[in-house]
Amino acid sequence: MKRIGSLALIAVGASLMCFGQSDAATPASTQVGATKAVGHGAFPVKLTKSLDSSKLKEGDAVEAETAASFKLPDGTLVPKGSKLTGHITASKARARGDGQSQLTMTFESLFVANGKGLSVKGTVQAVFPPVEEAAPLMAGKASGAAGGGYSGPTVGTVTDPKSGSNMASDSKPEPAADPKSTGVHGIHDLELGQDGAFFSGGKHVKLDSGVRMIVRVDILN
Repeated sequence: MKRIGSLALIAVGASLMCFGQSDAATPASTQVGATKAVGHGAFPVKLTKSLDSSKLKEGDAVEAETAASFKLPDGTLVPKGSKLTGHITASKARARGDGQSQLTMTFESLFVANGKGLSVKGTVQAVFPPVEEAAPLMAGKASGAAGGGYSGPTVGTVTDPKSGSNMASDSKPEPAADPKSTGVHGIHDLELGQDGAFFSGGKHVKLDSGVRMIVRVDILN
């Protein structure tokens, strides 16, 4: 009897161990509460504060505001001037022996009307000088991210918040507002990698307040 009892205990123990391994092996993506993208696209923004890789560190806050109004896939209107926030993920001034300085950022929250905040994952896709500098500098060719550019759909149509009509005056929008724009336009000694990282051969990467960017985002649930 003692022998039978011992065998039963061993069997129960083995069964519990199997359940534990199955639990631990459950992929995070199948667990309740896992985030996923519910929409994606690109839209124009401008920096509200200057950024300097010689003064910033990983984790420092970044803030921009939308440069045009547009609608999200669910019909929500995002007014011009809505806040987009994120943080610095890499910042490096060029030291002796280094080839380049670097600045990388990611965006995480988009605040729309009535203070509603959306979780996003945003990366810089294109960059342009501030409006007052655009005229003399826009003649420069784009550099940085190579390839065919962003081919996915935009988050929504850029519209006038009062009339709801398309704000573009012709079929070819200004590059700084075109969600398909990629790379660096009109800013010397600056490169943009496909992962949204800025590089410069200078001592630091500096983006002035008012610098315009196209940011591509995934909207998370």
